[in-house]
Amino acid sequence: MNQPEHGVALRPDGANVAFLLIHGFCAAPDEVASLGQFLAEKGISSYTARIAGHETSPEDLSKKSRHDWVKSVSDGLDVVKSWNPKHLFVAGFSMGGALTLHLASSEDDIDGIVLISPAVRIFSTAARFLPLLKLFMKFKSVDLEKIQKTHGYDLQRTKYAKEPLSAYSELLKMTKDVQNIMHKVTIPALIMQGTDDKTISPKNARIVYDGISSDIKEIYMIEGAEHVIPCHPTRSIAYSHIPPFLERVIASAQE
Repeated sequence: MNQPEHGVALRPDGANVAFLLIHGFCAAPDEVASLGQFLAEKGISSYTARIAGHETSPEDLSKKSRHDWVKSVSDGLDVVKSWNPKHLFVAGFSMGGALTLHLASSEDDIDGIVLISPAVRIFSTAARFLPLLKLFMKFKSVDLEKIQKTHGYDLQRTKYAKEPLSAYSELLKMTKDVQNIMHKVTIPALIMQGTDDKTISPKNARIVYDGISSDIKEIYMIEGAEHVIPCHPTRSIAYSHIPPFLERVIASAQE
């Protein structure tokens, strides 16, 4: 099997639990690096897949579709499976959360999922005019420095300074795909989102909680957290919910 390019693997000695980690829109694997490090310190392996069109160029991303993104994370899951872990989990942030749900709706080998600020519904007036906007402009400029300061992120991440509107269109299509299939998700799920999320409506966490069919599911609204929790000072609070969730899932599997 060929390993996907630019993925990031962390494999502590003796790990029998492994995660596939999935970053967000127009970003890169380093966006969830703090989560990978947290897991490694707990003796848990992880592989962060690079989603197609990301960490290359905005022009490259403009040529990719949501189906390419799905393939990227499916290939990443194959990498983690090849390690033969005793327990396999997937964690996704934002768009990565939607991709996680997409995987979980059809994969039988995943023991549980962790969703951070999952993007499954975009509440935006601009989104309604996207088909028209695409006719007049190909890219949207992003002030990365302003975002870093305004949202109080204390960790830097790789992110495009201009974002293709065609990719936004694919993102919207993918959220609709996921809305239609997330009822098929029956495995345990941990869902977390910030109360101060200004990028994706905090309603998304509840939409997922109510929309999936899992018997074991937990939801936590992280007080004061912004959208990119893995790069926000509140990540330690969010991450503290992960070990108890894993213990609950693993214990349930052994009953």
